[in-house]
Amino acid sequence: MRAFDGDQTMDAAAISDQEVGALLSNLPTAHGPKVVQSVEASSLGNRLRAWKRRLRDPAKRARRAARVTRHIRFVYFAHVDDDSLFGEYHHELVTVEVLLDRVLAARGAGMKAIHPSLPGDAEERLFSRPPRGSFYQVTPEYIRWYGRDGVRRTTPMVREELAIELMGEYAYTYADAMDVATNHSGSLTRDDQTWLLTRSKAPISCRPLHATEFRQLVKAIEAAYDVPRGDTNVISANRDIAQRAAALLGAVLDEYMEAPFTTPELAQAFTDFHSAHLQRVAAASRLVGLLPMPITGVLGWFSAKRARIYAEVQARLAAR
Repeated sequence: MRAFDGDQTMDAAAISDQEVGALLSNLPTAHGPKVVQSVEASSLGNRLRAWKRRLRDPAKRARRAARVTRHIRFVYFAHVDDDSLFGEYHHELVTVEVLLDRVLAARGAGMKAIHPSLPGDAEERLFSRPPRGSFYQVTPEYIRWYGRDGVRRTTPMVREELAIELMGEYAYTYADAMDVATNHSGSLTRDDQTWLLTRSKAPISCRPLHATEFRQLVKAIEAAYDVPRGDTNVISANRDIAQRAAALLGAVLDEYMEAPFTTPELAQAFTDFHSAHLQRVAAASRLVGLLPMPITGVLGWFSAKRARIYAEVQARLAAR
């Protein structure tokens, strides 16, 4: 756990740092070791002050994390025609490397690296405003995008806000209004919409993955594990690296999900690390609950309690 500054918060990403580092520390690779440049002691003070000024910049945090984190790199077959079967295989290796680099960079920048339940279509709906003339009557989707006076909103209403608006417009109960907002509009929850807006502002190098890209990554990892016949050293190395990639996904997901892989070896690696990660998060959340009342008062205490209950539920789901 990272330093406790008086507020009962827990950084779940920091809990599996050791496991992620171990997975990436001794990968079989054809690349040479990374050269580490020495830093003069006289410049450390200036670097520290500059680092503090840029602390809250997600892009700079991601670049700093990329400099100290070793990324997954596969071994490629030598002297391969791009139009051959090996060329297609190499394309899958590049896909895994690029998407996993984004996962690790987003995680290092403090963002939720993967949202496995939010598809790419939701992002398109968030940034594609329908024309006002395309609505023939006032619908929940119209209210989501336009106010009562017809003025378009800067950002569409989140699901919770739309439900409250429907309660005032049609005298719905909150449960009925939430059902209408969920099933008859493209509205997103506040957390999901905030995540998509944050993702859109992040550089592509550290942009987290939505569900569509996550499925693409899973498919590419399985393709990387299914190595074509060739050099036995390449086959052995890439299968090991693919298993570590699957395990890494399990170690960075903070909410429970069943193994997305169909290959038994990859599914087992994902499940083992995912379950262990959620157990560690739950154990750390219990320790946070034993700390004194935070300076934020009762609201901070309830926030920590809610996070602890959520972490314990995820751990129990993984232990079934």
